[in-house]
Amino acid sequence: MYKFLNSKSALALVAALVFFIAAFFTLSGYGISWDETIHFRRGQAYLNYFLTGQLNYEKLPILNLQGTDGDPSKVEYRRSLYQNDFHNGEFFIKNDSGHPPLNGILAALSNYVFFQKFGVLGDIQSHHLFNILAASLLVFVVVSMALEYFGAFAAVISFLVLFTYPLFFAEAHFNIKDPPEAAFFAATIWAFLKYLRKGSLGWIIITFIFFALGLGTKFNVLFLPLIVAPYLSFRYRGLNFNLKRYIPISVLGLAIISVIFVGSWPYLWQNFPANLFSIFEFYKGIGTGTNYQPENFFILGFNTYPLLWILFTTPPLTLVFLIFGLLAVFLSKGGNKPFGFLLILWLIIPILRVTLPGSTIYGGIRQVLEFLPAMALLSGFGAWQLCLWFKNKKIPILATQIILVLIFVWPVFVITKLHPNENVYFNSLIGGLPGAKELNFPSWGNSFGNAYYQGIKWINANTEQDAKVVLLQGTLANAPLIYFRPDIKYIPDEPGKKNYFSGINREGEYIMELTFNDTGKDFFYRWEYVDKFLNPVYELKVDGVAILKIWKNDLKNTKEEMRLTPGTVSPIKTYVDNQFLYIDLGKEQVISNIELKFSQKDCLSLRTAFIETSLDRVIWNAEKDAIPQNQIFGNPNLESERVSFHFAGRSAKYIRVAADNKDSCLINNPEIILTSLESN
Repeated sequence: MYKFLNSKSALALVAALVFFIAAFFTLSGYGISWDETIHFRRGQAYLNYFLTGQLNYEKLPILNLQGTDGDPSKVEYRRSLYQNDFHNGEFFIKNDSGHPPLNGILAALSNYVFFQKFGVLGDIQSHHLFNILAASLLVFVVVSMALEYFGAFAAVISFLVLFTYPLFFAEAHFNIKDPPEAAFFAATIWAFLKYLRKGSLGWIIITFIFFALGLGTKFNVLFLPLIVAPYLSFRYRGLNFNLKRYIPISVLGLAIISVIFVGSWPYLWQNFPANLFSIFEFYKGIGTGTNYQPENFFILGFNTYPLLWILFTTPPLTLVFLIFGLLAVFLSKGGNKPFGFLLILWLIIPILRVTLPGSTIYGGIRQVLEFLPAMALLSGFGAWQLCLWFKNKKIPILATQIILVLIFVWPVFVITKLHPNENVYFNSLIGGLPGAKELNFPSWGNSFGNAYYQGIKWINANTEQDAKVVLLQGTLANAPLIYFRPDIKYIPDEPGKKNYFSGINREGEYIMELTFNDTGKDFFYRWEYVDKFLNPVYELKVDGVAILKIWKNDLKNTKEEMRLTPGTVSPIKTYVDNQFLYIDLGKEQVISNIELKFSQKDCLSLRTAFIETSLDRVIWNAEKDAIPQNQIFGNPNLESERVSFHFAGRSAKYIRVAADNKDSCLINNPEIILTSLESN
């Protein structure tokens, strides 16, 4: 026991435990990311199938979980929110797609044990327990490798780099894919290096298991050979290998990986291998083709966005240590040279694959988090080399080590101050989050849905009984009912309403949404309306920048200059030219709504249309919302014989409606009702 407690593994375990404790006791501060819901539902569906053989939840009671916050003591029966009757096993076996499900299954297993069976953790927290366990595995692997190759001090610095990396610390709590993938990726390399040193069959089996876990989470792990192969070539250059010797091991590895990957994904059991090929098509679609950033980020086709994101979101202290680590690798001549070369490949390859012409990435670099362990290890090596260089300057090595460790007080302070919004951090090189916002850097302020939970807490604490709530852009998956106070009205049971957004009707609903550089915005009328008409009643600010706002849609919280009264007006003149309907208002007016009622006799049904406004019939401004689009109360603005299109107080003298063809029913002598806004 004494020997174990003094071993490198024990020190790595301590580091992992410290991280786990810090992450575990801060779990309650975080919500869910916007893509976790489907992973949790799929994980529950497949786990239920594995445990019971059932493809549905017919044997489970139907529960109203609103207001329980997932607390096991507040529910009559511990059924998970994510045991969803629509997204059940029957659905996924027929319709599954996207990333593999193994991480979701493992999160569901954690939920099954700690929430459903023992009731010691909340519903969502028990899912997230898997996330922080995977992140703690990554910490263990990094510290273990640093101890083995660079020593205790480098291991301490590597640990501190990981712990204080804002994106990692935050998303270790609520990112179901990327931190686990980074952990399995790193663990595969770690176990493979152990195998190379010890030649043990056990270590190569562990290598294959971790590779399979990575493959069952995301296909990113398939790029690992691009790191390992050059490293092996560099390490064993000049030596002859008997490749036949490794054929049995390769066959064993293929068998282990196939059993875990295919065995954990019942969707692949149907129509194999066609369903497998469809997954490759999915990855091809999301990994290539679309440029999510402006053209100025591309140089000769190479996307500089990933590099700039890392530059602007990595703590400056880590960047300094990383630079020294890279220099140390190039200048070193000892036994660490091959491992240093491996780390450089490990750092570069994940970033390079989303930088090359034709590749794509969005929302920062969370999707390629595999680079972070290499960054942490190189930073630890750089800090150690700094100590050695200062030693040559007659500065005691212990004093340098103490100073370098104490400097991390600042990064710890930063993530503490940002908590629980560490993943929107930008460093001083871009002026923090305010600088990123000022430059409109793509995805500044993007919390990936985490901030909704803080907004819900404000709503629960500050709104009146039976308050109505609606998300401006998001969905029920982003802000689940489980979080809301029991009396909150979130899903309408009134006919004709899919949500409570009432627009200019001002029915007093609370409107909540994330506010960041969102390249995927939709529902333009809603966004323009709240920005133009309403003062927020709450803003969640990080570093002085609002990343979430809540508005109350009533007259009291309407901007004074926009406290206008709707009134019906009649157009002066209308006429049709080809497929365009022109409406002359006679004078400039502030338009709120146009309603067109039409017959569908002897004409073509309308599929789509667009609306433009003008003050002079020369310059026409197209409305961003099309027809059809969901505007008021979540309903489409196109019905069978009626269009009701809403404007956010548009000044216009002329309106032009562009139908999809000249024989469209829309322009066949419609009845036109216009609503304008007038001062009180």
